[in-house]
Amino acid sequence: MAPSELHAHHAIQIAFGLDGPIELRTGITMPWGSFSGALVPPDLPHEYRATGRHVANVFFEPETPLGRRLLERFGRGGLASIDAEEARRVTAPLADAFASSAADEILEEKARAVLAQLAGGAAPRSSTDRRILRATSWIAAHLDESLTLAQAAAVAGLSEGRFRHLFVAETGIAFRPYVLWSRLNRALELGFGGTSWTEAAHAANFADSAHLTRTCRRMFGLVPTSLRIRQAASAAEASA
Repeated sequence: MAPSELHAHHAIQIAFGLDGPIELRTGITMPWGSFSGALVPPDLPHEYRATGRHVANVFFEPETPLGRRLLERFGRGGLASIDAEEARRVTAPLADAFASSAADEILEEKARAVLAQLAGGAAPRSSTDRRILRATSWIAAHLDESLTLAQAAAVAGLSEGRFRHLFVAETGIAFRPYVLWSRLNRALELGFGGTSWTEAAHAANFADSAHLTRTCRRMFGLVPTSLRIRQAASAAEASA
């Protein structure tokens, strides 16, 4: 895998090298660090490379109970290294499934198992406020529409000012960037499912496919078609 551009996204990213170390850094002037496995916390700018290697990148939403447990263990402060022995142990079933060309559903199941093992079985010490979860569910159901903070605040049953503050406190990101992130994921889901990129962009309320491409490059460091190629050729990726 060639280096990505510097980018940031709202998902927790768990990155593993299936046949050798991967490299990550948090800025173009920073040195590359070598990792058997790493957790990239939400919204952290980073670059990624694993030239000539098979990799697994698992993306997961930080607002979920599992996401909360992962962040409680590894923190939000920067790149977190996963011990080499633990990395090999938790990824072995995923690597075997990938090597045997298992179906996407099997790869997703194995990827979820990796997350569960890394997070441990205990419940998170804190959970996302139910009002914010109600709002994020509403956002997910209306991504083909123009969404406003006032509408989301009403769904949550809060004033706009209180909702704005609580949304950032609970998700770590402001309302508009969160909506854009959600739109991107919906468009990628549709595009990878066979919808044309133009139709996928419009279905997620992007102005056009160029707007979708710019957003994908900023959040993933790659254009959508490149993500598709890498997913098929050299990576097992699950988005939950």
